[in-house]
Amino acid sequence: MAQMVYDSMEHYTRDVGPAEKEYLTECEIDIQNIGWTLGNDCPYRCRHCYSMSARKKGKDLDLATIDRVTNQIALLGAKTVNLGGNEPLFTNGPNPKNTLLPYIVSSLVNRGVDVGLTTSGISATYLEKYYPEEFHMLNDVDISLDSPYESEHNDNRGGKIFPMAIEALEICKKHQKDFTIVMCAMNWNFTEDRIRELVKLARYYGSNVRINPIKPVEAEHMKTALNAEQYYEGFSLLMELCDQLDLTEPTLSAVTQYQDSKRCPCGRKSFRIHSITPDGKIPISPCVYLHDYKVGNLLEDDLLDLIKSPQFQTFRRRNAHPEAILGCEECEIVNLCGGGCASRAYLYNLHNNGERSLFSRDPFCPKDNPINVPFPYNPQMEKVHLVHRDYLCTWIGRPKN
Repeated sequence: MAQMVYDSMEHYTRDVGPAEKEYLTECEIDIQNIGWTLGNDCPYRCRHCYSMSARKKGKDLDLATIDRVTNQIALLGAKTVNLGGNEPLFTNGPNPKNTLLPYIVSSLVNRGVDVGLTTSGISATYLEKYYPEEFHMLNDVDISLDSPYESEHNDNRGGKIFPMAIEALEICKKHQKDFTIVMCAMNWNFTEDRIRELVKLARYYGSNVRINPIKPVEAEHMKTALNAEQYYEGFSLLMELCDQLDLTEPTLSAVTQYQDSKRCPCGRKSFRIHSITPDGKIPISPCVYLHDYKVGNLLEDDLLDLIKSPQFQTFRRRNAHPEAILGCEECEIVNLCGGGCASRAYLYNLHNNGERSLFSRDPFCPKDNPINVPFPYNPQMEKVHLVHRDYLCTWIGRPKN
């Protein structure tokens, strides 16, 4: 597989993600779900990290900065914010005593926003122990596991933190908090035995399961990326073992003929607030994985203006006109998948072909890849309120009894 030399830090020096097909109309703006990368430090070294690998450690947060961001979120009328993208406890360096996470949680909740937390375990356990009021304010918690096997998880995370994830699961179960085990699906962990063990673990604790297939933010990530066969085999098994809670993976919407598909939500329904930069700026992007499309400074710019920027408009043009994607022109399922996941399409094309274009086709296009496993037809989603529903191209399920 040929790969180009790619500088993941280039977005710090210039606008990288191209504004494309400006003659096309856009889909509607209906921002409801926001992710916020809080931390400027992390004690772990996850091999698949899409945050630290494409950014520089920035300044610390302060109360005035937090108030500015949370006020902008409230003015926009967003319904949910997920705090993650790094270990969210470490808002101000590696000492948890300096954290402003409790203040951020209460500031958002007091403004009428439902808050979720994505953590390796430490942020949830720390809040529950030292800030129980703010812990109980959380709408739901996502706990990251890279493998249901302790040694593999610890090896990929660069630390012995599997017990902390299990403790977080036990805490959420004890407090009857809605919670989800989330796994970044890679070619070494998205196997039948690990999927079955992951679902078994979730069933034991009463947790949901969420799967994000790895997005190759760096070229190095392509070594652990899924292929299409593994992608469809893994999700077929998950849909057999679980009831469906969310199906915003566009290619899965296509193979299941999910009639309520809205295609990729990025820039339309959701976006990402990134961590503070060394020069004190807080940019945003339509998709957490596409640092090439970072824009603005939330400490000076109004959110609505940034959402109307060329970077965001290009995402919405792709959503509204998937027939403009090369190879999707006359496809009979294009209205379901919309050309697939925008970030996966962009990044695979970038690393494989050296091209920067959002109007690329998802490499897991079901028309290009034979599907030899069963999928349910038009699966019905259970009505649950989780911050990751319709945020990111993702899948969420609940283990069947």
